Amino acid sequence: MLFSVRSLTRSRHHRVAFAFYLSIVFAIALSSLKAAMSTPTLHRLTPNFLMSTLVMVCLAVVGLRSVFALPIFLNANWVLRVTQLYPSEKYIAAARHTLILLAVLPVWLCAALLSLCFRPLHQSAAHLVVLALVGFIMTELSLIGVSKIPFACSYLPGKSNIQYMFWGFVVIFFPIAKMFANYEQRTLHLSLQYAGMISALTAVVLELWVFNRHHARSAVLYYEELPPEVITTLGLSYW
Repeated sequence: MLFSVRSLTRSRHHRVAFAFYLSIVFAIALSSLKAAMSTPTLHRLTPNFLMSTLVMVCLAVVGLRSVFALPIFLNANWVLRVTQLYPSEKYIAAARHTLILLAVLPVWLCAALLSLCFRPLHQSAAHLVVLALVGFIMTELSLIGVSKIPFACSYLPGKSNIQYMFWGFVVIFFPIAKMFANYEQRTLHLSLQYAGMISALTAVVLELWVFNRHHARSAVLYYEELPPEVITTLGLSYW
């Protein structure tokens, strides 16, 4: 975790790439704050605010995960290779904690402050619970099949295209976030449906966590992205 924090603070390239995502996150936050402060009265929760906070959390996780694949300094890989004293699952767990600490938690706290402008407060608190679960789900999805230390693995050209990841996220996730926000808005008024939604999200988090933990126990950390071996034949036939 300390290595990841230092990588972000010392590398201008990584800071710029992550700041690209964070700028959109906080632009959405400022837009929501401006809309809330436009009138002196407190607002009721709207699907637009619910969708905005969902997009903020997910975009922060996607942004940090995208810069994970960029190496900080290839010679530093050897330091991490010779000092691997713990099982691989410890390092993968540290990557999970880094995503939660640097991506999910700051945006969740920002959403919590914004939710103070909306009433009723119990619905705002209920949405924060949903937001935390969504953040955990995005974190676990980002770790599926990942057996490397953040910022410490070389990458092949074209495999870590940040712009493609961003536009893919916009095209795919925004309609899903809109539908989920409308559904959440309805469940906030129905205790039974809200409990069912929380139970379903919690089950997804636990299933993804168990799956990643099971994979981490047998995983072997790798530091080099190698192209797949392609065997080219001459096409000769023997009669």
